[in-house]
Amino acid sequence: MSYANAMDAPRENVARGTVFSLVVIPLGVIAWVVLWNFGFIASLVAFGVAFGAMTLYRIGSGGFLGFNGAVRGTIITVVTLLLAFFGGVVSDMITAWTDGTGGSAIESLVTPEFWTAFQMVLAEPGLVSSYLPDFGLALLFGALGCFSVLRSAFRGGSAPAPSVQPETPEAGAAAPDNAAPPAPFDALEDPRSTP
Repeated sequence: MSYANAMDAPRENVARGTVFSLVVIPLGVIAWVVLWNFGFIASLVAFGVAFGAMTLYRIGSGGFLGFNGAVRGTIITVVTLLLAFFGGVVSDMITAWTDGTGGSAIESLVTPEFWTAFQMVLAEPGLVSSYLPDFGLALLFGALGCFSVLRSAFRGGSAPAPSVQPETPEAGAAAPDNAAPPAPFDALEDPRSTP
């Protein structure tokens, strides 16, 4: 591959890959909250979030996943899992709120009174610590679910780039500007003239 061809070769589009992988955040939060309401610690969602972030990154970046992409996928996975756990806690509070008020979940989310009550409930001693075992299990299962996907992404991202080999000129091709000039005719030996 020539230097010019190496410059023209497609490269990893980090920004576009990152934007594509951000799609996993709302999808992961929704899936987590749905499973949370069924009483599951959603380690499968954590695996799906990591896999989805890396897959979407590859699609957006033009098929590449380098070290930068693996780091960004990891950050997006962690942010998604934190938001998902928070969403699970909010869904618990919405269930209690709608049982007491008779309103819908969507009305509760846009009502300032719900968020005031939510802050007051979280400030009660012992409530946050009651979520710590669930949070610890979620982190553990999330780490287990993400480990293989993220490990393969980092291994693929840390692989060295292929070396660029200079091309040999084809017959009849013009010599490059920096090539040595040909030897003068009188310096060449005639193979027929042997001493």
